Amino acid sequence: MSEAAVDSTADVAETLSNRGFVVALAWAVIALGLSAIIAVTCYLLLSPDLKRFEDAASRGNVKPWKLEGKDLIPRMGNGETTSDNALRITELEPGLDKRAIFSRRARLKAEDYPFLQSQISDLHPDLLVYFIWRTERAPEDVFYQRIYWTGDTPKLQMLGGHPEWRGKITEVGIDAYGKLRDYPTAVESLTFMPNSPANLLRSIWAEWTAVEGWTQKSAHHLRGTPPDPILPVTPVVAAWAGGALIILGLLWLFNRPSVGTSMVLAVAIPWISLDLIWQNWLSTQLKDTRHLFAGKTMHEKLLVDWEGDLYQYAHHLKTSVLPEPGVRIFLLEPGPLRGYRRLKMQYFLLPHNIFNFGQFPRPESVLPGDYLLVLGEVDGLDFDSSHSALTWNGKTLPVERIDQHTLGSLYRYGGGS
Repeated sequence: MSEAAVDSTADVAETLSNRGFVVALAWAVIALGLSAIIAVTCYLLLSPDLKRFEDAASRGNVKPWKLEGKDLIPRMGNGETTSDNALRITELEPGLDKRAIFSRRARLKAEDYPFLQSQISDLHPDLLVYFIWRTERAPEDVFYQRIYWTGDTPKLQMLGGHPEWRGKITEVGIDAYGKLRDYPTAVESLTFMPNSPANLLRSIWAEWTAVEGWTQKSAHHLRGTPPDPILPVTPVVAAWAGGALIILGLLWLFNRPSVGTSMVLAVAIPWISLDLIWQNWLSTQLKDTRHLFAGKTMHEKLLVDWEGDLYQYAHHLKTSVLPEPGVRIFLLEPGPLRGYRRLKMQYFLLPHNIFNFGQFPRPESVLPGDYLLVLGEVDGLDFDSSHSALTWNGKTLPVERIDQHTLGSLYRYGGGS
């Protein structure tokens, strides 16, 4: 056989192979499409949520009710109205949890509006935003539901699944706490949506594409969706692939084409789709990490990290208040001996010699020249400024207050009892 004939045969085989793959891919896509249509249709027909919301509604033909950001009144923190009627959060109320609350009076029946569409721009993982409400049934209680980041596009979420979204709603609003960055978050609108299959599907998709910032478990566990979703994404993707395999199996039984490659693709495509959802989460975390830490010194990185307030306080004590390392510092804090903030503060104060004393001083262990750092507010432990002494449980310890801060106070023991 001539060399030209061999090359021609190889080209034909390669062409057939490529065509075979395209055909297999087409069958896989068709099977996945049919599987998705069947699954969505069955879910909507059998969904207990749609039936429950329909039965609970007080009237038919409910229209959406839109609340613009400018309509929200500041209760804590501050904000400004933009030219497009949005509310831009400009200031958080200082405290242990820096926060801002904006709300307004409302008069609506929860059962008529089981979905909420929120339009919030420039939301980032450092600022946690919750939708809050009060009810006529429990006017003193505030109920809340997290609004997750899904980009600046409108995000839809189910309120009807919350046990306290019922009866007459008397007040609605936004509760935001954390940190404001260089571009403050803007609440453009809150729209209360009636029951519909489309709103249910949009809520599910919003949950699957929602992104949460870094947590202390992110290195070992990536949940991929908010907790307690309407439909967990992994079983749904598995059912999607399983339905496609059943369709391809039936095709093979009746027509006996070669469907092996199509079956592999029918599993691979959902698998890759699921991975892309998780990759979106990871990609957002990567962008956030770059924004927070890229091009900064270690000192600057620690200032913007989770416990930046503790680090800043420890840095202030080490550079402006405490003497050179060598003195003993007894750390008092309301939490447990191995509590996170206590141990974090101990780490930030290194190389100082830190001892954990629990919540109250131990006079028998304190020597003249020792320091006592009270982190936070310890119930029962007070500083008597008139006698310059710490008092607790009928006991006293003469001390001098060296430094006072919103996160704690530093005292020095000079001796005596």
